[in-house]
Amino acid sequence: MTGLLICGKCETANPPEARFCMSCGTALQRSCPQCEAPAPAEARFCMVCGASLDAQPTAEGTSTRPPRPSVAARQAAPAGAEERRTVTVLFADLSGYTGVAERLDPEAVKGVVDQCLRRLAEEVDRFGGRIDKYIGDAVMAIFGAPTAHPDDPERAVRAGLAMQEAMAELGPRLTDEQEIQFALRVGINTGEVLAGMVGDAYTVMGDAVNVASRLQASGRPGSVTVGERTMRGSGGRISYRPLSPLALKGKAEPVAAWEALAIADDNSAAPARATAAVPLVGRHDELAELERLYGRVADSGSPHLVTVIGQPGVGKTRLAREFEHLLAARAPPVSVRRGRSLPFGTSVVYWPLSELLRAECGIGEGDPAEVAWSKLAERFASAVGAASDAPEQVASRLAPIARLLGAEAPGVQADALAEQDMRSARESFFGGVRACLEAIAQAEPIVIFWEDIHWADEGMLDLIEYLSEWLRAPILQVCSAREELLERRSQWGSSRRGASVLFLDPLPAADAQELVSVLLRDAGANPTLLGALVDRAGGNPLFAEEMVQRLAEEGSARAAELPDTVRGVLAARIDSLPPLERALVAHAAVVGRTFWEGALAPVAAAEGGELMTALESLRRRDIIVPGETGGLGGEQELAFKHVLIRDVAYSTLPKAVRARKHGEVAAFIEERAGERTQEVVALLAEHYGRAAALGEEVHLPGEELGPLRLKALQCTQAAGDAARDLYANEQALVHYQAAETLAAGDPPLAALIRDKQGDVALRLGRVTTAIAVWQRCLEHWDEGEDRERVAELHRKIGAALAHKGERARAIEHHQKGINLLKDATPSVTLVRLYEEAASLYMQVGDNMLAIYAAEKALRLAERLGKLAAASRAHGIFGRVFGRIGDREKARENLERAVALARDSDDEGETMLATQALGHQFENGEADNENAGRCYQEALALAERIGDVPAQIELHAALAQLAFYRCDWDDVGRAADTSADLAEGEGLVGKLCLPYALRGWLRWREGDFESSAQLFRSAHELADQLGWSEVAFNALLGLAVTLRDQRELGEADAALGRSLELCDRAGLVAQSIQACAVRTVLLALAGERERANESAAQAVSLADRVRYPIGEAAALEAQGAVADLPEGVGLLERGSNAWAELGRPLDAARCQLLIGWRLRERDSAAGHDALSAAAAGYERLGVLHLADGARSLASV
Repeated sequence: MTGLLICGKCETANPPEARFCMSCGTALQRSCPQCEAPAPAEARFCMVCGASLDAQPTAEGTSTRPPRPSVAARQAAPAGAEERRTVTVLFADLSGYTGVAERLDPEAVKGVVDQCLRRLAEEVDRFGGRIDKYIGDAVMAIFGAPTAHPDDPERAVRAGLAMQEAMAELGPRLTDEQEIQFALRVGINTGEVLAGMVGDAYTVMGDAVNVASRLQASGRPGSVTVGERTMRGSGGRISYRPLSPLALKGKAEPVAAWEALAIADDNSAAPARATAAVPLVGRHDELAELERLYGRVADSGSPHLVTVIGQPGVGKTRLAREFEHLLAARAPPVSVRRGRSLPFGTSVVYWPLSELLRAECGIGEGDPAEVAWSKLAERFASAVGAASDAPEQVASRLAPIARLLGAEAPGVQADALAEQDMRSARESFFGGVRACLEAIAQAEPIVIFWEDIHWADEGMLDLIEYLSEWLRAPILQVCSAREELLERRSQWGSSRRGASVLFLDPLPAADAQELVSVLLRDAGANPTLLGALVDRAGGNPLFAEEMVQRLAEEGSARAAELPDTVRGVLAARIDSLPPLERALVAHAAVVGRTFWEGALAPVAAAEGGELMTALESLRRRDIIVPGETGGLGGEQELAFKHVLIRDVAYSTLPKAVRARKHGEVAAFIEERAGERTQEVVALLAEHYGRAAALGEEVHLPGEELGPLRLKALQCTQAAGDAARDLYANEQALVHYQAAETLAAGDPPLAALIRDKQGDVALRLGRVTTAIAVWQRCLEHWDEGEDRERVAELHRKIGAALAHKGERARAIEHHQKGINLLKDATPSVTLVRLYEEAASLYMQVGDNMLAIYAAEKALRLAERLGKLAAASRAHGIFGRVFGRIGDREKARENLERAVALARDSDDEGETMLATQALGHQFENGEADNENAGRCYQEALALAERIGDVPAQIELHAALAQLAFYRCDWDDVGRAADTSADLAEGEGLVGKLCLPYALRGWLRWREGDFESSAQLFRSAHELADQLGWSEVAFNALLGLAVTLRDQRELGEADAALGRSLELCDRAGLVAQSIQACAVRTVLLALAGERERANESAAQAVSLADRVRYPIGEAAALEAQGAVADLPEGVGLLERGSNAWAELGRPLDAARCQLLIGWRLRERDSAAGHDALSAAAAGYERLGVLHLADGARSLASV
C-alpha cells in the first residue's frame, strides 16, 4: 500500500489515489513525508529533497511519518514564566448572532456557534496561531506566543482571510439547513504584550489586544481589518486597501487601518543543512584600505585613526578579524591590542582602555590592588617619568591610570586626585595614557582595535580623538561603530588630520547573491532558495547567515517562513531553544553582551540542568562565543555572538523580572570583585540603578525595593566620583543626577550630591546651571552649623560668576565666604577664598586689595604647608606688582611661584606659574628671549600633561613673539596650531587668540576687510570670556586696520573703547600703547589739540608706571606732536627704543613718522627718510605700508 494522504483540515488518513478527503470533502494534495514540499499525484520521489513518496505503512495502516498532534493537543496551555513579547492578536466575531439567539433554542444556538468556532479555530491552528479564548460568538487568537515565528503578522492575516473563506463555505449550508445567516468580522493588530498565566489560563495582556478587538468591531462583515504594524509586517505578501483612520473607543488619536484583500504571493521552499562560517565577500577594497593605512603608519612612524561604520550585522567585526589574520600572517607578525565598549558604555567610563591596559600589564581580575599597582608600575614607570624622577613623582603621574584599574598609587591619596586643578586633570590623564601607548609601540608598530565605540562614553571618545592627534608613535587605531556614533559626533573622523572613516554599506546584489550561494552550498540546501534569501537578507551578511542557520536547525522547506528581519530571526531561534538554554540566554542578556559562567550557575541549578552542557550547546548553535579567560574574579567570559541576540532575549523579560535579575547580577559582580569594587563600580551602578528604576515602575514590594534603592544610591554616587576623578564629566553628571533622584527622601544627602553636580556642570561649561544648583544647596545648609560648607559654596558661586564676567557679584560671594571663616581655624577653603578674591581685585584694578588678599592667602598656605597654594599666591603678587610697574618684585614673586610649584611636584601648577613668568618677561620687561624660553617650557609641560587649553594659549603667545620680530611664517604656523587645537576640542572661546593673530596676518597682506572681521570676532569672543588683554589686542588691531583703510573716525572710536577697557581692567602698559596710537591717528587727522592731550596722557602713565614698552610708546607719542626739531629727536629715540626691544615693525613706524614730520620744513630730508622707511617696510614684508611711504615721498 502506498503512502496515505493526511487531510490538513480534519486529519483523516485517505488512500493515495484520493483527490478529496473522504471525511470532510476538502481538496487533498500530496506532500513529501520528509520536507513537506507539495508533489504531483504521479510523482514517486520528491522533486525538492529526493525522498521517496511511496513510504510503507505501519501495521496500523498509517503513514511512517509521525502523526500530527490533535488540534486540542496543539492548543493546550503552555507552561512557563511571564514574559514580554511582540505578538499579533486576532479577533473574529460572528455577525448575526443576536437574531439567531432570539429565534432558536439555546442548545441549538450553542451547537451552531460551536460548529462555526471550531471551524475557525482550525484555520488559526493551521497557520501556527493559538486560540486564547472564546467569548460568546467571538474568538481571540495569538500569533507569537508562546512561540514566535518571524512572519507572525503574515500568518495572522492569512488565517483571517482563510477564516473568511471557511465562513463562505459554511454559510450556504447553514442557510439551507437552518435558515441561519452568519457573517464574520476579523480584526488583527501587532504590538507588545505581557504573556503568561492568569489563573489557570495562558493569555496575553496589553494595548495591542484592545486595539485588535476595536478593529474587529469597526470592520464591515466579511472583512479583515488590520493595524499598521501588522500591515508592515506582512507587506509584499498580502494585498491591502487603505482605510480612513478609525476613531476607536479608548484611543486618544485615530488609528491607521487597512483592509486585507487577498494573498499576493505564496512561495515554497526546501530543506537546508547547517552552514559554515560566513566567508568574506565584497569587502576586498575595504580590507586593502586597512592594509594600506597600516603600511603608511609603519613607514612614516605616524599614527592614524580609521573608523569602520555600518549597520548591525553588516560585517564590521568580520572585516576586522580578516584584517587581524593578515596582520598575524606578516613576517614578523604585527602586534595587536584590543578594547571593547560595553552596551552600558556611556556610563562605564574608559572600559575599553582598562581592558587594553589590564591585558598589557598582565593584571588579572583577582589580583589584589597592590599587585595590580606593581604590574602597572613595572610596565609603564619609564614611560611617564625620567630616570631622575623620584618614585613618588612617577606614582603621582600613574595614579589616575591606576585608579582606572582598581589600584591605588602608593602615597597618592584619592582626595588629592579629586582636588587636582579641574582644567588639567583630564589632560594629565590623557597625557599619561598617551605615554603608555607610545611605550608599547616603541619597538614596533602596533594596531589597536577599539570595538563598538557607539557604546563608548564621551570620555573614551575624547581620548581616542586625542590620541589620533597627539600620539608620536606608529599606532593604527581601528574603531568599529554603528551609525548611531555619528548622531553623537557628526564630524567623527572627518574633521582632523590623520583620521578617516570607512563606511560599510549593505552588500550590492551581486555580492549578496555570491554570499548566499556559498552559504546554501555549504548547508547543502536547494539553490531554489537563493532568490528568496537574497531578497530578505537585504545585503546584510548577518541576516543571510542567521536565516540559513535557521534553515539548518529547523529543517524547514518553506521560503515563506524565512525571517523578514534579523530580530525576527533571533526571536524565532531563541524560542526554539530547550528550556534551560532559553533561561540561560535570558539571564545572560541581563548581564550584557558579555557575561560570566558563574553568573549563570544559579539558573542552571534552579532548572535542574547541567550548565556546561547547555553552554556548549549554545556555542554549537552560534548563540554565544567564548571570550577571554581570567575575567571577573577569574571567571570564564562568554559573549553573545551579536548584540541583537542579547537585545531580543532581554526584551522578552517582564520588567519585574528584569528588576530582580539586575539586582542578582549586581550582587554577583560585587561578590566576585571583593575589595576591588572601584574597578566595577560603574557596572554596579548600572545594574543596581536599573533594578531600582524598574522596581519602582512596577511597584515591587517595599522589602524588595528598599535594599535595591539603597545599593543603587551608594553605587551611583561612587560611580559619579570615579567618573569625576577621571574627568569624564558627562558620565559623572549622569550618575549624580541618578543618585539625587534616589536620595529624594534624604535632603542632606541630596544636597551633597547636588554640590557635586555643580562641580561637574562647571567643568562642562554650564555655568548658569552650576550656579543654580549651588544656590539650591545654600537653601538647605545653615551658616551656623555648616559654616565651612556654606563658605565653600560661596566660593564656588563666586568663581562661576567671575567666569561669566560678573566680577562685582563674584567678589560679594567671596567676601561672604571669607567673613564666615576668617575667625575660625585656618583651612584650605579660606586660602582659596583669599586667593581667588585677590585675582578678582586685580582684574577690577584694585591692586591694594589684591595685594592684601594675596598676602592673606600666602600666610595661610604657609601655615598649612600647601606649596601649590603658596605658589598661586606668589603668582598673584607677581602679576599685581607687574601691573604697577615694579618689575623686580614682579619677577621675584613669579620666579618664587615657579620654584614652589616645582617643589609641589604639580606639573599643572608649574606650567601655569612658568606661563605667568613668561607673560611678565613679555609685557612687563619686553624681554622676548626669556619670554620665549618660559613659553616653550610651559608648552612642553602642557603637552606632557595633555592640557589642551594651555597649549592653545601658549602657541598663541609664541605666535605673538614671532609677530614682534616680523617672522610671518612662524606667526602663521603657531596661529594655525592654536586654532586647530581650539576647533578640535570645541573650545570656541579660545579662538579669540588665533583670530587676532590672523587679523594681523591679513593686515600685513593688505586684506583690510578680512582683517577687520577677524579682529571684531576676536574681540567679541574675548569680551564674552572677560579676557581683557586679548580683547584689548583685538581692539588695537582693529583700530590700526581702520586707520589704514582711512576710516579715521571708526579707528578713533575703537581706540576709545580700548582705553575704557584698560581703565576697567587696570591695564596700564596697554593704555600707554593705545594713547600712542591714538596720538598718531589724531595728528594725521589734523586734530592737534586732541593729539596733544593724548600724548600728555601717554607720558603721564609712562612716568607713573615704568614699562619699557610704555616708555618707547610715550616717546613715539611725544615725537608725533612736539615742535621740530624736538619731535624728530623724540621719534629717533622712540625708534631706537623699539629696535632694542626687538620690535622692528614699531621702529619702522617711527621712521615713517620722522619722514612725515621732516616734510613740514625740509622736503628733501623728508623724501629721503620716507624712502628709507619704505625700504624698511619692504624688508619686513609689509608691502602696503612700503607703498604708502613711497606715495608720501612722491608728494
